Amino acid sequence: MVKRLPGARKAQAQLAGAPSGPTPPQGELRPVVYLPTWARWDEMRQRPQYMLSAFARAGHRVYFVDPREPNARHADGVNIVPSLGSVPGSHVILYVHFAPLAAMFGSFNDAVVVYDILDDLSIYDDDEVGMPEERRVRSHHSSVMESADVVVASAPELIATHQSERDDIMLVENGVEPERFGSVETSPENMAEIGNPIVGYHGAVARWFDFALMHGVVEAMPEAQFVVVGPVDGDAERSIGQLEALGNFHRLDPVPSDEIPEYVAAFDVGLVPFVVDDLTRAVSPLKMYEYLAAGVPVVATPLPVCVAHPLVETASTVDAFVDAVRSAIVVRDSEAFISAADAAADAASWDSRVDVVRSRLSEQGQLRVPS
Repeated sequence: MVKRLPGARKAQAQLAGAPSGPTPPQGELRPVVYLPTWARWDEMRQRPQYMLSAFARAGHRVYFVDPREPNARHADGVNIVPSLGSVPGSHVILYVHFAPLAAMFGSFNDAVVVYDILDDLSIYDDDEVGMPEERRVRSHHSSVMESADVVVASAPELIATHQSERDDIMLVENGVEPERFGSVETSPENMAEIGNPIVGYHGAVARWFDFALMHGVVEAMPEAQFVVVGPVDGDAERSIGQLEALGNFHRLDPVPSDEIPEYVAAFDVGLVPFVVDDLTRAVSPLKMYEYLAAGVPVVATPLPVCVAHPLVETASTVDAFVDAVRSAIVVRDSEAFISAADAAADAASWDSRVDVVRSRLSEQGQLRVPS
């Protein structure tokens, strides 16, 4: 689930110039371009950033355009640039998950569009209240679905929703960088001070967080310490405060994406406590894969993707959730679980996810610059 930041859509209007970087040579892998959205490279790293890094590891030049960046820089194999001036104007792959960016496609010659559907489109509805129709996601979605060269979705429920629009839509579930989450040797000092066992959650806390369930679980488990690491939506502040009042619930400030693996490694259990509704049924939680890559057992509400995963325990009532968490604490250090979690993380690597997209592009003769 991709969290948007306040005022994010203004980023597109701030973009200056036109793509005028050097034309890639014939036969070279097409460069991959991420056009500006609300996303920052170092904040709340999610599926788009991980997909782009995997493209870079596969040998593509990758550009992440963000007008808020003061200068061009290089991170995780990706060129992070403040304008289109550094980006090739032809023979690129545009990796797109926000349909209104279609207005910028015409700036490129011979662009290949990969449209990635990350969430149910209703996730944008609250942000679009009072917005002119021509700026709404749904106003652009159909045309992008029709014109994109490759369309992928992150969960089976999204495939079912959109298959009638594109019968060649492909499932590319979320994934993980096993080496990032599986090789942590240090623990943050503020986590060591909390005590054990730690039942943790990392990510945004917003309307999809099941506060009623978590209040019951935290209250029923005084022997455990519950930790949330990540930004809290303004509408959720009151509910988070009520959890903190219980005494064994701790809200930590957001930390840079590169530090998240250290926090996850300190968890004894990782949670995905989402309300199950029409929006979240289509979610493929990134954190589920990240917990497992860190060797942390996962307890979740019965989201379809979580129910389908053999290593994830799901529960929908307070009593069942408490039982699942207590069982997971015991499992945490078992050799059988650790071995199975490592295998699951390797199978879900972002490199393997991007290989699915690259194979389709290759089949269509669109992976490389034409000769």
